[in-house]
Order: sequence, then C-alpha cells, then structure tokens
Amino acid sequence: MSSATITFCGGAGSVTGSNFLLDTGAPSTGLGAGKKFLIDCGMFQGGAELEAGNWAPFGFDPTEIALLVNTHAHIDHIGRIPHLVRLGYRGPILSTEATRAIAEPLLHDAMELSRMDAKRHGHPELFGEADIAQALSQWQTMGYHAPKDLGDGVTLEFLDSGHILGSAMALFRRTSEGEVRSVLFTGDLGGGNSPLLSLAEEPKDVNYLVTESVYGDKMPAPGEPRLDQLENHIEDVARRGGVLLIPAFSTERTQDILFEIRELFTNKKVPSMPVYLDSPLAEKITQAYVAHPEFFNEAMQARIHAGEKIFAFDELHFIENAAQSTDIMKKPGPKIILAGSGMSNGGRVLAHEMEVLPDEHSTVLIAGYQAAGSLGRQLIEGAKKLDIHGTSVAVRAKIETIYGYSAHMNSEQLLDFAAGMQDSLETVFVVMGEPASSGFLAQRIRDYLGIKSIVPAAGDKASINF
Repeated sequence: MSSATITFCGGAGSVTGSNFLLDTGAPSTGLGAGKKFLIDCGMFQGGAELEAGNWAPFGFDPTEIALLVNTHAHIDHIGRIPHLVRLGYRGPILSTEATRAIAEPLLHDAMELSRMDAKRHGHPELFGEADIAQALSQWQTMGYHAPKDLGDGVTLEFLDSGHILGSAMALFRRTSEGEVRSVLFTGDLGGGNSPLLSLAEEPKDVNYLVTESVYGDKMPAPGEPRLDQLENHIEDVARRGGVLLIPAFSTERTQDILFEIRELFTNKKVPSMPVYLDSPLAEKITQAYVAHPEFFNEAMQARIHAGEKIFAFDELHFIENAAQSTDIMKKPGPKIILAGSGMSNGGRVLAHEMEVLPDEHSTVLIAGYQAAGSLGRQLIEGAKKLDIHGTSVAVRAKIETIYGYSAHMNSEQLLDFAAGMQDSLETVFVVMGEPASSGFLAQRIRDYLGIKSIVPAAGDKASINF
C-alpha cells in the first residue's frame, strides 16, 4: 500500500466549508491526474469573519484534481463548486442523482447571496451563471452500492447517510496485492428523525473514518415527541391569534415540517389556518423531492405509489414574489409562515422577523442548528433586541426550539456509528463541528472505544496507509 494523505482544507475547526483532499499517491494511470480526489467543496457560513474564507485560496491547484465527490447538496458542501470550476477544474463532479437535482437551484441562490456579500465587503465575484453551467456540464451521477473504478486499484462507493434526499457517505477502497484498505468520508449523518428518509447505513471494515461532529457534544434531548411539540405550538398561536414563524432551511427541514403540518391538518389535530411557504427556493427543492421518490424510505414510497401527494394540502400557499410576501402580514387571523433562511442570516425570513419578533402574541420556532454569530443563535441565547437591516428590533415574541428536527446524529449516535467499525478502525478524524463539539466527540471515541481520534485544524495533513 502507498502512503496517502488527507488534507483538511475546510470543515476543520468549523461546521461549514466542507472540503477534504485525498491524495492516494498512486501512479497517474487512472481517472484524470489519477491520484487526487476532492470530497465536497462547500461554502463557509456563519458570520463575516468565517465567510471571508470563501474568497481565500483553496490551498491546492484545482487543475490537479482528478475527481470531485459531493456527499450531498447543502451549500456548506457544494457552494464553492462553481468557484473551483472558474479556477480551472474540468474533471468529473460526482454525486447521487437527487443531489444534482437539488444542487442546481441551491447554487443559483448561493450565487445571488455571494454577490451581495462580495459587494458589501469589497470582494470580487465568487462565481457567475457561466460557472454554474460549466459545473453542471461536468456533473455525473451514480447510485448507492454501485462501486466506481477510479483506476490504480481505487474504487468509490456511495452509502446512504440518511441526512437529506440523496445524501451519501463516500467510501474509498484500494486493493493492492490482495490487501484492501479503506477510508470513509461521512459527509453529514442523519439522526433518523426524518419521516421521509431511511436511516443512515452502518458501514463495516473501514480503516480510516472522517466523521462529522455538528452535535458531537449533544445528548438525546428529553421531552415530548417533536410532532406533539409542533401541534402544541400551532394550537398556542391559534389561541393567541398570532403568527408561528419558522425560519426553515430550504432543503430537508422545510419538507419534513411541511409533511408533518399536513399530517396534523389532515388528521384534524390542529385548527385549520393558512400556511405560507415564503421561499421560492424551498418550493423548487420540494419539486425536486417529488421528482425523486426513489430516494424516500420504503414506507413513504408506498404512500406515494398509492397516489398520495405528501406535500399538498388545502391550507398551503406558495409565495412567489416580494409583493405577495409583504401581503402575508396584512391578512388577519393566526397563520404559519415558513421562510428562509434557517439561521436567519438572510432571505425573506428577516422581513417577517422584523414584524413578528415585537409581537407578544406570536412565536418564532427554531428548528435546526444555528451557527455561532447568526441571528438565530442570538435568539436561542435569549437576545432581547436584534439588529436586522440596520434596525433595532425588540424581541417580545415567544422564542421556542424543537431539537427533534435535527438532520444530524447526536453524540450518542455518532459514538455508536464509530463503534460499529471498531474492529477495523485505526484512526478517526473528527471534523465539521465547532471546536468544543469535535473535541468532546474525539475524547469519547478515545475513552469508550480505545481508537485513535484526532481533531484536525484547517490546513492540517494526515498520512494514512491506503
């Protein structure tokens, strides 16, 4: 076996910016340059200081990369792909079919947001329409459990990570003189909370694990089931005549919440009231979900095949333009609004928060991870005032959280996931988490499993026997 290296170009020391370089050290007889594989190429998110990293050099020559592998379509995993292409990458971009379908609208949205950031901070344009088109022309797809030969004895296989529709773990194997060595990049791992998706698979015979740790220090949350919590919040705003505002990520979180609101209305569990999906992007993502039912779990596929439209119900209204968005608050009576972005760091939710936050009859429901520095994080930490678009906004509305919508494994699940590979694991690299979270998980893996566990810093290189 050759001495290979993993370079932690992004997603080390932070949750976002996933970007890992696997250099197999193999002869150049395989795919493209034959030895350098990039796993994810995501944007940094969560405040100006962190997001400045989107304009920093990659730390490698894009033209030397043989293959870019994408684990899933969240922007912190795909957002800099067009920038990589602008800098000269012309190799294949590989993901599942669902990931490609979801990525296209997300990249166009990221382009607009990055242009605003560039203008605000004096940066050059990160990428444009032509770069997205070029990236999509290079994009190829493959399914789960269909190993792809990359040459030089290296294969790539996708395993279902249960995080969002089409999300995958990237398992690289290399065979030489009858010996098989492997390294697994988890991408993000679903915690089994989605009613739509299958559970994350349980890999075996893995020598090196590069694992996420978003909730590496979070234990299972006690309390009532999330559907009951959602029901209670809807009933509460109905009694108070207010607004239930849900800042929602356009991918997966919105679809899970829409499905469960539909379940509550259909089963007459809550009073009927209008539900506004104020996110054209989330609407496009929902359409992509509908177009790829083969990526749902078996129970949901059976319902769809029986003719059920799992995201359609009478109370649901799609908001197409800014004028319609403004008109929502003019409509009397209780209502539910889902709007992006999920961390309240941009998008239409900010305009709604300016109106809803000062209203003591209303509730803002936080249903997902909130990065340090984001407005959403400030809300859950008890802020009494927020600065939104230069305006000081008082917080009088209820601020509630439902942790049951997490699309990530918690600390116990991450430990169990690694334990399933305990017999073969030699080293675990803990990434894609805030430092405290990554450090906590790494220590638990060392203490409970006796496996070498490292928390790499951005730019670190690790040698592996692969």
